[in-house]
Amino acid sequence: MDIDPTIAQTIVANIKDVLKHEINFFDTSGSIIASTDASRIGTGHEGARLAVRLGRTVAIDNDHQYEGARNGINVPVLFNGSVVAVVGVTGRCEEVEAFGNVIRKMTEILIRENLDQITRFDQRMMMANVVTMLSIEHKDAALLGALASTLQIDLCRERRAVVGRLTAATGVARLGDRIYLALSQAEAHGVDLFSVTPQECCIFVDREDAASLKALLEDLDSVIADQCGTRVAWGMGECEPGYDDYWRSYDQASKASDWQLFTHSSGLADYQDLDYGIFAASIPLDEARRFVDHVFGTLDAARIEEFESIFHAYAQYNGSIIHAAESLFIHKNTLQNRLNSMASATGYNPRVLKDYAVLDTAFRIRDYVRFRTSGEREAPVCGPSRA
Repeated sequence: MDIDPTIAQTIVANIKDVLKHEINFFDTSGSIIASTDASRIGTGHEGARLAVRLGRTVAIDNDHQYEGARNGINVPVLFNGSVVAVVGVTGRCEEVEAFGNVIRKMTEILIRENLDQITRFDQRMMMANVVTMLSIEHKDAALLGALASTLQIDLCRERRAVVGRLTAATGVARLGDRIYLALSQAEAHGVDLFSVTPQECCIFVDREDAASLKALLEDLDSVIADQCGTRVAWGMGECEPGYDDYWRSYDQASKASDWQLFTHSSGLADYQDLDYGIFAASIPLDEARRFVDHVFGTLDAARIEEFESIFHAYAQYNGSIIHAAESLFIHKNTLQNRLNSMASATGYNPRVLKDYAVLDTAFRIRDYVRFRTSGEREAPVCGPSRA
């Protein structure tokens, strides 16, 4: 087993703070890979090589000299019964020899902790790669199978995706570890396949127990609220029989989560319950823009938004001119004139049922396109309230 030089340097620094002696960290070939004296890194040390071969502490003094060595002791470090490194402490043997066992134990603990951390990181990265592959239609089945086998994850089970995205961008990075830890401890909720990125939290759940899933999401919401005072927009896809089709559930869950953000809704949204959201989220952006341009033509953004405000009030009060005008603080005749202007400018009269449907859809789709292409992922004020 090879020790990473960065880890070795960290260990050397920790020991130096305690012992106040010059410390060297050797690999199993006897080369210095970390040291409190940077000039010695890369040099060889015969005393360290002997400590590796013998598996015991080697003292260096005036009577026992070795090539490249200074007076002191060289203590072999064991991991799983084998020598994996040597730590050398420079100084008079009678002064530093008493530190031998302390050095060995400290170093072995630090190595174990670092290796455990690396192992956890590797598992986390493998899990993230598995989830990424499961979220796309075309994947490397051999690589996916190998990673899933290493993680002991059965991909031949019925699962559905749950995707969560923050309603505000603040604090995303520092939340990742807390969310990951909460999910790692969520075995009681049937969770064994998940990933956390700055953009989203994705969970593949294999249980239909709604209460269990709800409890899990409430736990995660609590963690996130405590850390940055925001909430998560959760979306859930339909169940799929095996890993080849998980991507469909992920796509649905992503759309449901986005629709939650767009409409400023709370809780968990099931894709199959979105009604209008299924339609809006499924239109390709190019086609959505073409439809919006067809309805509004060459009208500038300010004019469209003025019409949208009028249309929203008219819709909110079910076509009541009097109540809609009052909500806008204008005279009813002014509102009628503006509705007529909308009809003239767009060719669609909001007071005609079939034209009303076209305008309603156009305003919603325009708002949703802006939301999907906005870096802030913020929905316009008027659009979502009609959902």
